[in-house]
Amino acid sequence: MTPADLHAAVAHVREHGTAAENARLHYLLTGVARFSESQSAAESSESQSVARFSESQSAQRSDGGWSPPWAPEYSSVDATCFQLTLADQLGFDRRSPLFIDALRFLAERQRADGYWEEEEEMAASAPPWAQPGDTAARLYLTANCGFWVAVTGLVPTAARDAAAYLSYHLHENGELPSFLQAHWLSAALWQRIGLVDEANKTLGYLAARVGDLSAGNLAWMIIALREGGVPAANAAIGGALDRLLALRLPEGYWPSDEGIDNSVHVTIEALKALQLCGRLP
Repeated sequence: MTPADLHAAVAHVREHGTAAENARLHYLLTGVARFSESQSAAESSESQSVARFSESQSAQRSDGGWSPPWAPEYSSVDATCFQLTLADQLGFDRRSPLFIDALRFLAERQRADGYWEEEEEMAASAPPWAQPGDTAARLYLTANCGFWVAVTGLVPTAARDAAAYLSYHLHENGELPSFLQAHWLSAALWQRIGLVDEANKTLGYLAARVGDLSAGNLAWMIIALREGGVPAANAAIGGALDRLLALRLPEGYWPSDEGIDNSVHVTIEALKALQLCGRLP
């Protein structure tokens, strides 16, 4: 990526992004958060209680979780993982009260067998990836929650239990009976806690599937794998990087995913993925 390419991507975010998205970009480029570390999320005018993809979404709840758009009075493990992603990109410390409360919430919602899923009473409103009682959704949520308890290091027992549960469902070819997102989150979790054989199986599977992924998912995959400790030279990451760069539009930014007008979010994620692989100028 050339300096001119970076400039075009940055200009797109600055012109079209919200205050929260521009705060994420600022932290990405400078390593300096646009709020005081002593401020709580609710007090931070820049973060609006952790910058959100949808800035009208509710603040962190008293139990440490966040509510999703599909259930505004409910604390969702899926929504909490998403908000942790944004908090991390804003520069919140992973040992801050916000993270500690959120990880405590996740740990309390983990089931005895090591998995996570949304509460049964949410079945009528939950989207497919969060549907209680569904194996694919359960594995995805377990991988996502397990990823966060692993990379923060705050709840190591929960991470190990989640990794073991996911391992039980792993096929010999590296596939899980779940969404592709569950694969890179699981691989990152396994790599992070030292289950290298499981991680390598799924990394091989992912390397063959990068052609099926949108720009946003490619960036998410790269970020998760690098956060999990997978080397940038891994074939899955290398293939994803090449495809991500190929999907950049002539105007310099990355396209929206799945019909959603979120090109700013995707562009920030793409830049972070390139940064984690040493590919930003």
